[in-house]
Amino acid sequence: MAKVNAPLLSFEARGQIAKAAVYFPWKGINAVRQYVVPANPKSANQVTQRGYMTDAVAEWHGMTPTALDVTAWNRYAGVLAKIMSGFNAMCKAFITEILLGNVWERINHGSTSDVTTTSFVAIVHKGAGGNAPTVRYGTRKTHFPNSVALDSAGGDTWQNLVDGLTKDTLYYFYFDVGATATDYGRTGIYQQRTAAA
Repeated sequence: MAKVNAPLLSFEARGQIAKAAVYFPWKGINAVRQYVVPANPKSANQVTQRGYMTDAVAEWHGMTPTALDVTAWNRYAGVLAKIMSGFNAMCKAFITEILLGNVWERINHGSTSDVTTTSFVAIVHKGAGGNAPTVRYGTRKTHFPNSVALDSAGGDTWQNLVDGLTKDTLYYFYFDVGATATDYGRTGIYQQRTAAA
């Protein structure tokens, strides 16, 4: 008989036991699930799905996310119905577009400059050519009623002035490019507070 010096199943464990249960940490929780072997782990559908995930992970690394990008994707993940990380939220957005038969347009490195009481300059990076990005903004993380098309600032940098804002107010914004029916790309949700005076 086994004896434990911790409350049952509250200690951290990893791996499987007798092909019956698998123990693993998940988002700070010590979890356990039934050990399952897929009927055919190399079916055409599973191989295809793994390919989508491989491409999504390659896109995450290829866009070389900055600390601001990671925070923005985590903020976006926080408004979704399911609990997930920003990395997972980006992969979900990427795979959704691929499943629709669309092309993902890389857009990243969002930031701001020249912050005043009523405006700021929104900046993002996207390859030259193709569709012009748009910044969508509002005072809530889930509602972006305003938008401004960005202009090329040379190279892969796009920017424009976001004005008509209220002083000392926190604004949330994200960038997207293209249309979800054909080709599309988006960022997580950034934030910027306007100057108080």
